[in-house]
Amino acid sequence: MSTAQLVSLTLAMLAGAVTLLGLVIVTGRALHRRRTRRDARLAADFRPLLLELTGGDDDIDEPLRRLAALDRRRWRAVEPSAISLLTKVSGHAHAALVSLFAQRGLARAALRDLDRFGAVRRATAAHVLGLMGHTEAAPALAGLLSDRSPEVRAVAARALGQIGAAEAADPLLASLAAGGGVPFHLVAQSLIRLGPGARPALAKALYHPEAAVRAVAAEVLGLTGAVETARVLIGVLAGDPSGEVRVRTARSLGRLGTPVCLEALIHATGPAHPHAVRVEAATALGDLGSPRAVPALCDLLGDPQYHVAHNAARSLARLGSGPAMAVLAETVAERPGTTAAGHAWEALAVLDLQAGQLRRPPTAPVS
Repeated sequence: MSTAQLVSLTLAMLAGAVTLLGLVIVTGRALHRRRTRRDARLAADFRPLLLELTGGDDDIDEPLRRLAALDRRRWRAVEPSAISLLTKVSGHAHAALVSLFAQRGLARAALRDLDRFGAVRRATAAHVLGLMGHTEAAPALAGLLSDRSPEVRAVAARALGQIGAAEAADPLLASLAAGGGVPFHLVAQSLIRLGPGARPALAKALYHPEAAVRAVAAEVLGLTGAVETARVLIGVLAGDPSGEVRVRTARSLGRLGTPVCLEALIHATGPAHPHAVRVEAATALGDLGSPRAVPALCDLLGDPQYHVAHNAARSLARLGSGPAMAVLAETVAERPGTTAAGHAWEALAVLDLQAGQLRRPPTAPVS
């Protein structure tokens, strides 16, 4: 066979392969569209049963029995709608769907899928188990926090929060250590959902060698109102080597709103502390809501660091009528042309705008 004939044969074979591949793709897409339309029709047929199951009626036995008895093909069409509905309901409706999934063996199948090779399959299984609040899945989901797939790690962290098992606090916190790869905000959200049962683990985590772990613990303790940890957080604010941890601790102390936090926050606004900590402490004094913070905030109005002075003025405004408002008004009237007056006027102007009024700028002094 000559070279030209060999080239022609090769090209013909390539053309045939391309044509065959095109036919396979077109056929596959056609079959997929057909199956999608068929599943949509089947799902529509059984949607009334799903709505009856989750509609709040006391008698759910009949829709539950009929949905649990569906054959595999029909259930495959209904299942996505049922899972989607699980994300939108609570109370009795959620419990009814969980009961349906239990009868269909969905939890057992999802537990098996947590060990599958495909990351999409593992993530889907973790998602379903989280939606179901399947407590028995917590240890397996904690193991997925070190999964090779970042998507699986994220879904597992979210699922642990949905389940709400307090024992998940330690593995969630550990997932942040040494660059564990689970996003900070997801860990924080899940720890919040674990509730008061996670507080002992969070308090212990304030002494963890990893700054990221200490930071999320300090943040969550404030967000969950763990007033009993205020004195421990005060120690963290005073001595933690990480500026980020101290910033989040100052924020949490303001959120806790207890009088014991006042002196520590005032001290944290001092010039010996890092700029970011001073800025957050000035804000936290406003969150704390104590009139006893007014003198310290008044002194901060003239601070050379813009954001410290700015936040002090906003905190005075948040403290409301009385001494705080008097300080702002007196600063504008008695210290015209100074940066302190500028910050005070801006804070008052914001309050006026919120009340639907417009404050006129102060008149510059005549020299």
